[in-house]
Amino acid sequence: MRVTNSMLVSTLMRNLNNNFRKVDSLQNMMASGRKFGHISDDPIALIYSQTARNKLARLSHYQTTVGTAQKWLTQAETGIMELQRTVADAYVSLIDAATNVKTDSDRQNLAKVIAQYRDHFVDTLNTAFGDKFVFGGYNTPGEPANLSYLSDRSLKPFTVENDKLFFNGYDLSVYDGIPAELLNVNLKGLSPADALAALDNVAATITIPGTDPPDLYADLTAVLADINSGRDPADEIDADAIIMLHRLKDDVLTFDVGPGISMPVTINGIDLIMFTTMENGVPVSRNAYTLIDELYKAVMEEDCDIQGLSNMIKELQDAQNHILTKTAEIGGRTRRLELLEARYEQDYLNYEQMKSDAEDADMAEVIMKLRMAEAVMQASMSAGARIIQPSLMDFLR
Repeated sequence: MRVTNSMLVSTLMRNLNNNFRKVDSLQNMMASGRKFGHISDDPIALIYSQTARNKLARLSHYQTTVGTAQKWLTQAETGIMELQRTVADAYVSLIDAATNVKTDSDRQNLAKVIAQYRDHFVDTLNTAFGDKFVFGGYNTPGEPANLSYLSDRSLKPFTVENDKLFFNGYDLSVYDGIPAELLNVNLKGLSPADALAALDNVAATITIPGTDPPDLYADLTAVLADINSGRDPADEIDADAIIMLHRLKDDVLTFDVGPGISMPVTINGIDLIMFTTMENGVPVSRNAYTLIDELYKAVMEEDCDIQGLSNMIKELQDAQNHILTKTAEIGGRTRRLELLEARYEQDYLNYEQMKSDAEDADMAEVIMKLRMAEAVMQASMSAGARIIQPSLMDFLR
């Protein structure tokens, strides 16, 4: 095949362009520190890089969420420990009232101290973190569960009126003294009719106190009729009140702390203060606030019933144990978050390494290749200059 001058020039220019592109690419790597500047440079490395960046963004979000959740749990633990100390102080006062009080003056002074414990108990239940109450479910300032009922009240989740404790506007005395089995029924996600049916099924398994042989209730209506027989008509319980408080009891602030991992970052106030104790051999639910208030009223009476005070000792102990159990639950969640935090830190390092391997250029290798490419480029230009320099006139001469 005949080789012409234009063919030589064309081949030379093509090779020079290839060499220039290689030098330009290596110079960009050296200047930017990255292996690629365009998708076409290294598509596989780009895929790994984008995957790592996606993972790092998600990890950063979850790390922030875990940090916030830890703060919530710390605040909840502080509040629960304060409640436990308040109940413990009330227990000490109960022992003093039952054994050491000798005069009316001592009794009245002790009653005033117990009244302060009772009021401090409510203040602690209204502990807030940011714009949300720690033990108030999803209640935030300005967003009470029952605005019309609270229109003339504080917007705090726990309020007291006529010696009764209210949670987001609903009277918690409804729960005081009912069989513990009813308190622990899970009604989450059920319609009102299904919720009532679930309560009926549990009520039919509860033994009627004082019957020999032990008899069973027929349904929730029979249980409530028995309880209401000893109550003031204004304080009688109905099924709707129990269902509503069950709904409120299920409201717990929850954070997504990982892919598919949701964790409550506090405890609902109802679940916190309602504890189980034995009365006449039957487990019933009791309200820690009501118990402290009853202690205050018993000590205030002129004819203080020492035997009645002694009967409260076991109930206060049960209240302390219940609150301590909630403290342990918060501690377990805190430990789990610490494990998640440690895992996320390790995952962050792994994905940073993955991103670096996909994106970052090896500078020593790049410098070596750049020097080689420059040498090749200069040699090709030198050879080309010698080839294309002679013309036809040079040969004719």
